Amino acid sequence: MTTLDLCFYPDITQYKTAAEIRNAVIVFSDKLATEYGKLLNEQIKIHVLPVMDVKMQTEVMQDPAKKVALGLMKPVSYVLANRNNSNAIPVGVAWRIIAGVEADTYLGQLFAHKNSGIRKIKDIRKIHRIAYGDSFSTSNFLIPAMDLSQNGVHPFTGFRSSKFFGGHDGTAKAVYFNEADVGAGHDGAIILLANEKGYEDANDVLVTISKVDIYSDPVVARKDLVPDIAKLTEALINISKDPVVAKALQDFWGNVTRIGAPDSTKYKLIEDALKSLSLKDKDIL
Repeated sequence: MTTLDLCFYPDITQYKTAAEIRNAVIVFSDKLATEYGKLLNEQIKIHVLPVMDVKMQTEVMQDPAKKVALGLMKPVSYVLANRNNSNAIPVGVAWRIIAGVEADTYLGQLFAHKNSGIRKIKDIRKIHRIAYGDSFSTSNFLIPAMDLSQNGVHPFTGFRSSKFFGGHDGTAKAVYFNEADVGAGHDGAIILLANEKGYEDANDVLVTISKVDIYSDPVVARKDLVPDIAKLTEALINISKDPVVAKALQDFWGNVTRIGAPDSTKYKLIEDALKSLSLKDKDIL
């Protein structure tokens, strides 16, 4: 029997408990082990490690001495791990429905309070305040920061103040309560807030001012530790058709419909963002 260790980071939606997230990952892993074993004609066990923060996950996926074979990762975390260990590669990518269309991308968006008068990036002035989520988040910081920079607004000094609020829910609430004028988050940040009791008017209060397509979240494998990469991708695609697995993926990643075959070249946008903003690993993690 082959045992593969799998790592995951805390929930991305911010609206699930730690227990719910871990259960979703275990359901996913058990189904994957069964299907992958069938394709390999051998018994596979996937051991789900305790949840780890993004910094630790990035480190274990790139460290040759760590034998962590699989990871459910953020795009920027994968890119940083792959920089330092080319054996860490995407073997699956999460597909989502955005604006009624299923695609292997999601959106990094900037949004503003409707009373701020900001309707596009060019409306931003030094008097305004910006809310980011986490420095290691692709859509909660990195890509919106690049979007600002490319449109003539420095992501930090272009504002009266900049602050990290620790997640998509934090940035959405900061702008909702006028603690910031502009916020960064994924395409579901406003929608998820509007689903929370007491924030039903979030879709009216928060106005999207810019959007950038981001290649979606990867399932990452260490090709030096996994027996057959092609069959692993096949197994991922197969199990994502199972409604039980689809539900688990939604609980973990939010709004995910299935897993598809990845194209690692599409993560170049993240490399470009890191380069254009002169950010190193230690700045992100």
